[in-house]
Amino acid sequence: MFIIECLPFSKGLNKESLSYFGPEYLEPGSLIKVTVRAKSVPALVLESRSVAEAKTEIKSADFKLKKISSFTSKPFLQKEFLQTVAKTAEYFATTIGNVLPHLIPSYILENPNLLNFSKATAPFSNSKIKNDIFVSQAPDEERFTHYRSLIREEFAKKKSIFLCLPQNEDVKQAKENLERGIESYVCAFHRDMTKKDLKEALEKIRTVTHPILIVATAKWLFLTRNDLGTIIIDKENSDGWKTLSRPFLDLRFFAETLTKERNIHLIVGDSFLRSETLYRYKQGEAIEFENIKWRLPKEAEVAITDLKKGKEFKTLSPELLGLIKKTIENESRMFIFAARKGLSSMTICRDCGEQVKCNNCLAPMILYKTRSGGAFKCHQCGETRDAAEVCQNCKSWKLAAFGSGIDRVADEIRKNFPEAKLFELHKDIAPTGAKAVKIIEEFYENRGSILIGTEMAFSYLYKRVANSAIASFDSLFSIPDFRIREKIFRLILQTRNIAKENFLIQTRNPSDPTVEFAINGNLLEFYRKEIEDRQVLGYPPFGIFIKIITRGTKIFVIRETEKLKELLKQFNPAIFNSIHEKKGEQSAVNIVIKLPKESWPEPSLLSILKSLPSHFEIKIDPDNLL
Repeated sequence: MFIIECLPFSKGLNKESLSYFGPEYLEPGSLIKVTVRAKSVPALVLESRSVAEAKTEIKSADFKLKKISSFTSKPFLQKEFLQTVAKTAEYFATTIGNVLPHLIPSYILENPNLLNFSKATAPFSNSKIKNDIFVSQAPDEERFTHYRSLIREEFAKKKSIFLCLPQNEDVKQAKENLERGIESYVCAFHRDMTKKDLKEALEKIRTVTHPILIVATAKWLFLTRNDLGTIIIDKENSDGWKTLSRPFLDLRFFAETLTKERNIHLIVGDSFLRSETLYRYKQGEAIEFENIKWRLPKEAEVAITDLKKGKEFKTLSPELLGLIKKTIENESRMFIFAARKGLSSMTICRDCGEQVKCNNCLAPMILYKTRSGGAFKCHQCGETRDAAEVCQNCKSWKLAAFGSGIDRVADEIRKNFPEAKLFELHKDIAPTGAKAVKIIEEFYENRGSILIGTEMAFSYLYKRVANSAIASFDSLFSIPDFRIREKIFRLILQTRNIAKENFLIQTRNPSDPTVEFAINGNLLEFYRKEIEDRQVLGYPPFGIFIKIITRGTKIFVIRETEKLKELLKQFNPAIFNSIHEKKGEQSAVNIVIKLPKESWPEPSLLSILKSLPSHFEIKIDPDNLL
């Protein structure tokens, strides 16, 4: 009889491991089934000890050992992978058991027989490889040309490559882009695979002796082979790397840490890398993969329309109307970006210039069309109120809607071009990936078609189009987020780069440095200004933020915040209302700590964070402080 220490794959479990007993010795990394809270869940074996060795421990235990439900697979996770999981759990102030479900697909855990590994993975040796970090900043086509060359070189060295991407659609597009001529040695993993396709891909990884290219999201990094020589993190500046639910991981951190544990190369690539990554390169922590492009070439003609010059606000400027007309007449295609859903992205008082903002979080209110007339809605915290109101500053009724949401842009195009083949792509229209793919395919199949989309559209636009435009994005400038300038810069670049012939941007801020740098493709000057501002304020990469959010009734939140404030007093926390604060009895508060980057994980703070009850949300290096 043996005592089995294991990690159940159960969210919300705050213990590092649980103990069970079983009839035989199980190797670390084996997959078993155990009972947790009356449910049978998969668990990963950490250690097996004979009952004789643990006799004293068993007698002194204040709980009764349970028997494992079943044994499902022999070891399939390498030691280095588990070490990476442990370091990731420590960095994000959580447990290994909470991290693992984000790093292995649930379908694999529910069907471990698909792995069919007859024995533990053999040890590997990369003693001759130095764990160098390379950076690649270049347009997509150029970057993937370099990747093709790298794949051939690595195959010649008998080394495999893992191309890691943030989202499902990125995987499909990258596979199609890279597989020509090496189809037999490419394995792609995404959520739309059939069981048959998945089994075939897993079999290829297990049995093919030739080096292979694995294209997948970070959730498949557990499949890395012994001959792996390089992991590529592409589309590094995407928002898709961070998990949206607890424990709020950044999967780029996991992938980079895995390369260190395995002593292999890491390449980080995008058309525009994060400021944090470029700073590491400038500090000598990373090496150029190929010459870094600090200025992106202008292929399309660029035009900018100043919306402040007109006496009356128009959703579609004469210049944008002209470009839409040209697209339809030439039977080409056009993409129009709008930052917000709804009718208008901002409403301003004509008398005093005050902007209509959320009463809870001060974010711009978005105007929506309703059956009764109109309503303001906050996209940050969800507050909704009737649009029939006066200016809260000067009490004037002269509120004017500015900025164009997707609904207003679509209405204006239909009014001016009733014959236009018009498509929309945003979360309300396409709640699933399959629906989004269908819309994109119809857009590409129809000549003279117009696609209007939010940021979501960039994940599905896999081919460039003749023309592109930004109808509205000015409301983003009012968001009090330290990363918002970088986001605006990236959105302009993405819209600009998708056009082959013409790119138009209409804005009330044409002379803003972020806009000027983006339309000119001047990555270097934007980076210099951004990093200078962040250094003055001690923002990342010069420091790291830790954000703790507590929600509940106002009385509860006040009480819990005071307790936590006392616990954290040596770290000088800043405390303020969260944008997710609700009206009435509900409340939400942020507790924010700023540390020098090199100080985290700080042992005493880490211990406090890991001991907090579940009503506290912990975000390490959050996207924003709102």
